[in-house]
Order: sequence, then structure tokens, then C-alpha cells
Amino acid sequence: MSNNELVPSSFLNKFFHFIERLAFKHSLIVIGCSLILAGLSIWVTSEKLTFRTGRGDLVAKDLPYVTLYKEYRKHFKDLEGMVIVAEGGIPSRRAQFAEILATKLQNSPDLFSQVIYKFDTSYFRSRFLLYLTLEDLKSLKEKLEDHQDFIESINASPGLNNLFNHINTEIASGMVDSLMTDFLGEVDTADEKKKEENDLNLMIRVLEEMNRSLEKEYHYQSPWQSLFNSGEESLRDKGYLVSKNEKLLFILAVPNKDEASFTGYKDSVYSARELIASVKKDFPEMEVGLTGEDVISTDEMITTQKDIELASKIALGGVALLFILAFKGIVKPLLAVFSLLVALAWSLGFTSITVGHLNILSVVFTTILIGLGIDFGIHILERYKEERQSGNDIFLALQKTLQGTGQGNFSGAITTAIAFAAMVLTDFIGIVELGWIAGWGILFCLVAMILLLPALVTLEEKLRKPHYLKSSKNSIPSKISGLNKFFNYYKLIIVVCTVLVLLASFSLRKNFFDYNLLHLQAKGTEAVKYEMRILKNAGRSAWSAAFLADSLEEVREKEAKLKTLPTIENVESITAMVPENQKDKAGYLKENLVPLLSEIFVEEKDEPLSFKALNKTLKHIRFKFQGREGKEDKIAQAAKEIDKFFMQTKKIEQEIAEKRLE
Repeated sequence: MSNNELVPSSFLNKFFHFIERLAFKHSLIVIGCSLILAGLSIWVTSEKLTFRTGRGDLVAKDLPYVTLYKEYRKHFKDLEGMVIVAEGGIPSRRAQFAEILATKLQNSPDLFSQVIYKFDTSYFRSRFLLYLTLEDLKSLKEKLEDHQDFIESINASPGLNNLFNHINTEIASGMVDSLMTDFLGEVDTADEKKKEENDLNLMIRVLEEMNRSLEKEYHYQSPWQSLFNSGEESLRDKGYLVSKNEKLLFILAVPNKDEASFTGYKDSVYSARELIASVKKDFPEMEVGLTGEDVISTDEMITTQKDIELASKIALGGVALLFILAFKGIVKPLLAVFSLLVALAWSLGFTSITVGHLNILSVVFTTILIGLGIDFGIHILERYKEERQSGNDIFLALQKTLQGTGQGNFSGAITTAIAFAAMVLTDFIGIVELGWIAGWGILFCLVAMILLLPALVTLEEKLRKPHYLKSSKNSIPSKISGLNKFFNYYKLIIVVCTVLVLLASFSLRKNFFDYNLLHLQAKGTEAVKYEMRILKNAGRSAWSAAFLADSLEEVREKEAKLKTLPTIENVESITAMVPENQKDKAGYLKENLVPLLSEIFVEEKDEPLSFKALNKTLKHIRFKFQGREGKEDKIAQAAKEIDKFFMQTKKIEQEIAEKRLE
């Protein structure tokens, strides 16, 4: 045995002795094997490592509520994915936007498996009378009786000329309960006034459609619905997906996931945003945004990816810079950082083989290992520098370094790994996987620092042959003498720390658990912004729970109980699809409405439009509306629409106007 070789005594020191002999005697082999293993790890990572972006991937699959939710999804296919939110403009324009954009999305089946913006309401429309109350059915009967002659007249000769001739006749005659009931006189009751205003809806809606038809952009809407209600048929009535206040229109798209991508829905999300931008050019008055669980998770992963890359670069750069400044050298700190990078590569390869994926939590393990793993290198290089300054050769300095720092580094690595391993005992998969990856990663960092780093140092010193200035024996104590003086005031330190702990404990009462995952997202992103807008306008929360029942009676019972809970905003169930009192309503329909409806017939013909005659009739009607300017009633509104018609027809040729009106 050489005089420059220490005789190890304990088992751990014998292990470190073996490691350092290997690193010193076979440095090239150690370096080569380490790099080969790192290269294989990177290759395995590129081939096998995937990323799970869903929050459902963070919880254990065998939990009771997770199992129940899987069973629920087998029977009820929720439309989860991305939500396109359109706001602004008139309802017809929003509907037109939805039609165009949905068509473009449907033309990309490779990116979107399903696109829904409108439900077919024909089933409910064919049975809509059963969804009305008995009071509504009675009111409908009165409406049909009041307008029966008018309906039969228009159906027998449908056309604008006949329609407005009939309206003009009714106005002139002043018939009670006709389209313009008592418009020159005063109504006696609020109900009569309301009926009068409702009767004007058809004329107003027809005039609105006429004025729209004279414009370049035209989307036809039938005015007949307004004959029986107080306004225009809503987008919800037409089957469009809208918010509770109907300010927002929704398009639901289910994207196809790319399992190999870091952000599984990135291509679908990017494509959707490009299509939105292209269609929105023709709808400048509207605001359109993209949100939904898949969009939020995609943006979250994209943001996380960028932030992790940036944080890792800053961490590596900062560690290297501080290491260089503290060590007063460049080469050896960079060798330590290089060893750390090799350890990170090993960790990624290990993760690819044992776990196979990363999630939104475990992806941060790189920054954790950078901060913790470099500590081993700091201890080793600093102690090695001291041993070399004491006059020891490379091998003896490495031995004394490992025997002096090995036990501390080993204990620190093991305890840290055990702390991370404790996370494996939880039911939260995100924490479990983070603990598993980070725990083993710490051990890989230790191996790299006690084996690869000494091999790199050995090779570097054999090639460069650096010269170390011998330091005095008292140099080390002098460095910590100031710190020792500080700890002489240990009593004061204990008192100050105790006071700080007590003060901090009072603030714990103000802490609470924030259950809103939206607060974890990056502020100001489009997805979060529109998710908040949905919460404000849709009348419902993004969080929901599903209850299963075996009968309709049980559904009604659970629904009634849920509505009494203060934490529940809205309850939806199948009862909304099942009309109440169907037997009584069916009896009333059979006795009162069916005979009345059977007397109404429709002729399938249309009369040619006479623009000259139409213009003359509208002038007569407008004359009867004199004196209503500036008022805010239905008559004034109708007069305004007639004035608008006259103004538009003056701007275009008669033949063009006639063609558009036809």
C-alpha cells in the first residue's frame, strides 16, 4: 500500500475508498460509461416519456368517487373539452358566426372529434304545447281566436302586399282585438295594453326582416313567432347554446389528444384559435375567446413548460455563477454543473422506464434537483481544494475529501430521498410520482458527484496540472471565527426566534384552503378570462357533481333536497325534459285547441311582389302613426322601422330592392 493512500476503517469509508480508486485509476472509463448511460437515458426519454395534462391524472384511480365517476361516464358522455365563447352583436349575427365557425371546425376531424353549437329542438317543438302551463294554453287559444281570420287570409295569399294591406285595413277599421286594437284611443287596463303591444310584434318583426334584406349581410329569421309572444324568438328557443342571460353564445368542441405531446391538445387549441381569428374578421363587432378544461390544461402545460425551462436555465446559470465566484475558479464549478446535468439525464431515463410520464406536478423535479443536487458538489470541491492546498496529491486529496464529506453527503442524500419517498404513501398521484422521481433523482445526483465529478477532476488535473498555493493551518478557523462569535449570543437568538414563531402563529388563523383551481393559473390568459366571464354570465359554476337515481320519483326527491343547499347554485335533471300534468294538458288540447287548429289551412303559393303597391301601403300606415315620434311604445317602434325602410329604398335601385324583398 502506498504511503499516500489512507487505510479505511469503517464500511462506509471502505466504500468511498473503492469509489475514489475507481474514479482516479479509471477516470476515462467512468466518464465514458456515465456519458453513454446519459445518452441512453435521453434516447429512452424521447421514445417513451409522455405527459399527462389532465387534472384527473393527479388522483388515484381506485378511489371510490373516481370509480363512480368512471361508471357515470360510461352511461353519460359529458361534453368536455374546449368552449368557444362569442359575445356582442345582435343575436342573429352571433348565430351566423356559430354556423360558420362550427362548419370550419367540423372540417378538421383529425383535430376535433365532435363539435356542438346547436341542438335539434324539433322533438320538443312538436310537443311544445305539453311544456306550457294550462294558463299559457288558455292564452294561446285566445290568441288563435283573435287572429284566426288574419292567419287564414295571409295563408291563403302569402306575400308582403297582402300582409300590409290587411294590416292597413285593420288599422283603418279600428277593430277590437285586431292587430292594432284601439291604437287611436286609450286602453283601459294594463292587460289590454300588453295585448295591443303583442299584436304589433308581427308587423315590427316583418319590417325588421325587410330592412335586413335590403342590407348586404342578411340572415333570415321568421317573424311569425312574434305573433304569439312578446318578442323575437330567442337563440335558446332555436336550440343554440347560450348563457342564462343569453349574452354569451357557446360552441363546444371535443379535441383529439396527442398522447406523445407535452401539451396533449396544443395542435387542436392552436388550430381553433386560428379559425376563430379568420372567421372573426367578418364579425368585428363581436368578442370571441377560447376556454374550457382542455384549453386551460393546455395553456397550463405550455406555461409550465416555458416556466420550467426558464427556471432551470436561471437555476443552472445562477448556481454556476455563484459557484464560480465562491470557488474563485471556472473549470471545476463547471465540471460540477456538468455532473449535475448528467444526473438529470439519468433521472429522466429512470422516470421514462419506471413511470413512463410526467404530470403537472412532477415536471418541476428538475428545478428541485438542481437546487439540492449541486450541494454535494459544493462540499466535495471545497474540501478537495483545501486538501490540495495542504500539499496532498490528487488521489490522497480525493480520499480525504470523500472520507471527510462522504458521510455527510450520504446521510443528506438518504434523508432527503426518504422525505420524498414519504410522498408515495399518499393517494394523490401527482404527489406520489413527484416523490418517486425526486427521491431517486437525489440519489443519482449523489452518485454523479462522488463518482463522475472526481473522475472529471482527476482528468482535468492530469491535463492542466494546476498549482495550488499552500494555506496556513489557521486559515480555516479564521474563516468561521466571525460566525462563532455570532453564535456566542445563543440565548438572544433563541428568544428572538421564539418571538418570531409566536408572531407567525397568529397569522395562521387568516390562512384558508383555496379550492378554486383557476387561482393556480397564470393571470390574464384568455382561457381563464373567458372562464371567469362564463361564471359571471352563465348562472352556473364550473364545478359540478353528478347524482344517479333509479326512478323519476327519486330524481324529483333528490332535486328538491339539493335546491335547499346554500352551496349549490343550480340543479339540472331529467325532470326538465318531462312535462308536468301531461294528462290534464292533453285533455285541454283535445277539447279546445285541436278543433281550432284544424280549421286553419295554408296555401302553398306566393304572390309576386309589387314594390309600388307596397310602398303606397306603407305610406298610408305611416300616416296613421303621425305624432308618435319620440315615444317608446310599439307604435313608435313600428313607425321608426317604416322610416328606415323608406331611407334604405332611396339608396338603392327599385329593381334591386324588389329582388331582395322577394
